[in-house]
Amino acid sequence: MARSSVSEQDWEVFLDVADRLGIDVRDLLKRDVPFREMEAAGHALGQAIAQVTTERLSLARAERLTEAQACPTCGKSCRLDHKERDLTTGDGPIRLREPVCHCSTCRRDFFPSASGAGTRTEPVQPHGD
Repeated sequence: MARSSVSEQDWEVFLDVADRLGIDVRDLLKRDVPFREMEAAGHALGQAIAQVTTERLSLARAERLTEAQACPTCGKSCRLDHKERDLTTGDGPIRLREPVCHCSTCRRDFFPSASGAGTRTEPVQPHGD
C-alpha cells in the first residue's frame, strides 16, 4: 500500500473525527506511549471509519431500489420491502438495510441487488432432471 501524504489541516480533521468517535488520539500526542498503543489508536480510527462508510454505502445502494422486482424463478412482479439486520464485517458490526421481496407464487424470499446483478427480466425455465 502506498504511503499517503496528509496535510496539517487533514490531520486536524482526523483528530476531530477521532474525538467524535471517542478514540482518544489527542491524549496520545501528549504522552510517551509504546508504538503498539499508537498503532492500536490508528487501527481503531480506521476501523470506525470503515464501519460507517460500509454502512452508509450499503444504505445508499438499498435505497436505489424502490419498485417491485421480478421473481428470479417465475418472473412474477413482487413488492419490495427493506429489512434491517445486524452484520459483522471485517471491521466490526454494522446495521445493514437490505431490499427483500417475497414471491407468494414460489413461496420464497429473494434479495434483489441495486446493481441489477443476478436479477432476471424473464422467467427461468425449469431444468429437466
